[in-house]
Amino acid sequence: MAHRYTFFRYLAYSLELILLFVLQTTPNLMPELFGSKPLMILPAVLTISYMESELPAMFFGLAGGLMLDFGYGDGVGFFTFTLTLICFGLSMFFRDKLVASFLNVMAFTAVISTALILAYFLFFYVIAGKGNALGFFVNHYISRIIYTIACEVILYFLNSFLYKNMRD
Repeated sequence: MAHRYTFFRYLAYSLELILLFVLQTTPNLMPELFGSKPLMILPAVLTISYMESELPAMFFGLAGGLMLDFGYGDGVGFFTFTLTLICFGLSMFFRDKLVASFLNVMAFTAVISTALILAYFLFFYVIAGKGNALGFFVNHYISRIIYTIACEVILYFLNSFLYKNMRD
């Protein structure tokens, strides 16, 4: 009986990731603000890792990274590798050092999302030698960063509700 709630919580997280993948990859389903869509899977897996233990957080980071890599297709493996490691580390850090309060989660998610999106831009746009990097960054990536961080508010409350109400 004790594992029943855990199974349903993990099932709810999995369905959430699938729904977010559909939302962010289907054309004209999610509105684009200033030329870009948010990476909603990124704050979702980060929020899950703040609340769950290391192993589930790592697997949800792996699944979310695979979805981001398949959805954007440029750098297969970038988000998979980074989110697996980051989610594992965040889960361990929040279990031992911090409480997953709203302000802590928002601050960490803002920093990590910005760093990952900037690293992706640097590796797959600037270092790849594509032209007009600054213009492309201003027109597409700044709005993507802000939009992704804004989605974190909704995803924090959703995942917090799932974690608190479906615990053993």
